[in-house]
Amino acid sequence: MRAIRQFGNEVSAIFRNKKLLVQLTAILMVPVLYSGLFLGAFWDPYEKMNELPVAIVNADRGVEYNGKQIDVGGQFTDKLKENTTFQWHFVNKATAEDGLRSNKYYMAIEIPEDFSAQTTTLTSDTPHPAVLRYLPNESLNFLAGQIGDTAVKQMKQELSSEVTKTYARTVFDQFSELAGGLETASGGALEIADGSLSAKDGAEQIAAQLHKLTEGATSLQDGVHQLSGGSDKLRTGAASLHDGSQSLSSGLGKLVQAGQQLNGGAADADAAAKQLAAGLKKSEQGAAALQAGASKLSESLDNYAAAVPSLAEDPTFQQLVAASKTLAAGAQSAAEGQQQLAAGSEALSGGTGKLTQGITKLQSGLTEASSGSSRLVTGADALQKGTVQLKEGFGKLENGALKVQNGSAQLATGADKLTDGLTSLTAGSSKLSGKLGEAAEATGSLKPDDKMIEMFASPIASEVQIDKEVPNYGTGFAPYFISLGLFVGSLLLTIVFTIKEPAVKPSSGWSWFTSKLLVMTVIGLLQAAIVNAVLIYALGMEVQHIGLFFLFSFITSFCFMTLMQFLVSAFDLPGRFIAIVILIFQLTTSAGTFPLELIPDWMQAFHAWLPMSYSVFGFKAVISSGDYSAMWHNAGALLLFAGVFSVLSLAYLSFTHHRTVKQGKAALTS
Repeated sequence: MRAIRQFGNEVSAIFRNKKLLVQLTAILMVPVLYSGLFLGAFWDPYEKMNELPVAIVNADRGVEYNGKQIDVGGQFTDKLKENTTFQWHFVNKATAEDGLRSNKYYMAIEIPEDFSAQTTTLTSDTPHPAVLRYLPNESLNFLAGQIGDTAVKQMKQELSSEVTKTYARTVFDQFSELAGGLETASGGALEIADGSLSAKDGAEQIAAQLHKLTEGATSLQDGVHQLSGGSDKLRTGAASLHDGSQSLSSGLGKLVQAGQQLNGGAADADAAAKQLAAGLKKSEQGAAALQAGASKLSESLDNYAAAVPSLAEDPTFQQLVAASKTLAAGAQSAAEGQQQLAAGSEALSGGTGKLTQGITKLQSGLTEASSGSSRLVTGADALQKGTVQLKEGFGKLENGALKVQNGSAQLATGADKLTDGLTSLTAGSSKLSGKLGEAAEATGSLKPDDKMIEMFASPIASEVQIDKEVPNYGTGFAPYFISLGLFVGSLLLTIVFTIKEPAVKPSSGWSWFTSKLLVMTVIGLLQAAIVNAVLIYALGMEVQHIGLFFLFSFITSFCFMTLMQFLVSAFDLPGRFIAIVILIFQLTTSAGTFPLELIPDWMQAFHAWLPMSYSVFGFKAVISSGDYSAMWHNAGALLLFAGVFSVLSLAYLSFTHHRTVKQGKAALTS
């Protein structure tokens, strides 16, 4: 009861002091000045972004790409004119630079003259990204520059989407052309299959004929080998003929000499006539045989020339044929001479009276025979040379026939492989035709529309699911500024309200402590109630639970009041300085602005030892997340702080009251 009466005295003293009452009323508004006005000024700054002047410089010249005119800069500025995010000013570069220097614009965005041209370099050998120039005026307002940087990133994304749409349209147009080309290629592959099938039939026929050619080449090789052997025999016979003709020529020469000696004597003539008759008889037989052989040789060469046309054009062979004919003619003449010699010998045998006439005729015949034998020798020599050349020709012919045989065999093998290859080609081209047809059908089925192009340009969409959304800056920073306002309000209360000196002399330390704490608590509760009412009903802040929000605000204010009571009661002015130092540490370590992990490590160590750390997290729970268990946890921590500070204040005031009472008794006794 004494504590209640002491509290009543403190309240009465406040109402009796009009100046103090005004000051306390102003103190009640301090948390609103810190939290309400500040949060109200920056509750949702993005709502007035359309009043922020921004210069847009479009220097893009456009470009022709695939037969179409592309003007990305113009299209983008047209969209910006429909966008009210900022207060757009479409100016030239010089005006924009002057506006930045004169602080007329917070930032400028320039679309360079080659912007569209750079967007078409994707498929070139040296692709270059299009560059959007951003010129922030951070010296005018740093935060505006940061907001502008975020806006430029969004513009960059929108521009990239527009450029991708242009690429998509080009690609889909090329798909249509590709479908037609695939249909043409499919028809061509089908024609290849038909042609390869015909070629396969022809190759099979070629292979069959080449096999026959191989067999004929083998027969030709055998025939040439036989001809070569016959030519060896012909050469041997020609050599014998050559030797015989030389012997005949020598004998006829001797006959001429013998005819000249016939005039030497009759006896010799009679004997010679007899011998001559016998010799001529034999000579007639030999001449007949020679004539038959020469005729047969000439006829054989003619037949051979007819059988082998290529030899008929051979000069050497022609000489051989001519020599054989000459030989036949000489043999004919020799036969006739032998007949005349036979007639002469008969005349000689008939009578010596006709000896002279017969010898004369004999002389004439022998002369002709000698001449014929000379021609026979020449023809036999030519025949011998011709047979040598014929042998060489047959050797070459045999080698050629062997090459023909080998080549025809290789051709036959190649023709077989060609047939196999054409079979594979026919099957492959048929399969290719089918696949090209399927590809043409699949490609031709693409019917690009705006939705497909949008999908191609932006294949990934993001979906944000926020369980407990913080709608604006004010709501996000409210826990920080409410805590700050209540702390500053409790600190300023110590300036206008005497925290230590009682209105009347207290009866005990407990009544002294309780009366002061009750006054501060009431003022703190009023401060919290005013702040909460302004935030909820004036600014429209939404909280998860209004009752718990007010309760946690009261607990927070009570904790700060107990802290101020202890510091000012125990240390007076130095206590207020300590309170300011604590406030500074709380501003940096409470994680009300930046996350706790982003501040220096040595500052993080103070986080758990300062009450504002718990008030900020508790307000976040009751305002935004709805995690009431976290709220109660932080409320318990604040009450623990309040309990500790209250015990310290009670101990100090009790000690002071006891000392004062003791000193008063001592003064009375003295």
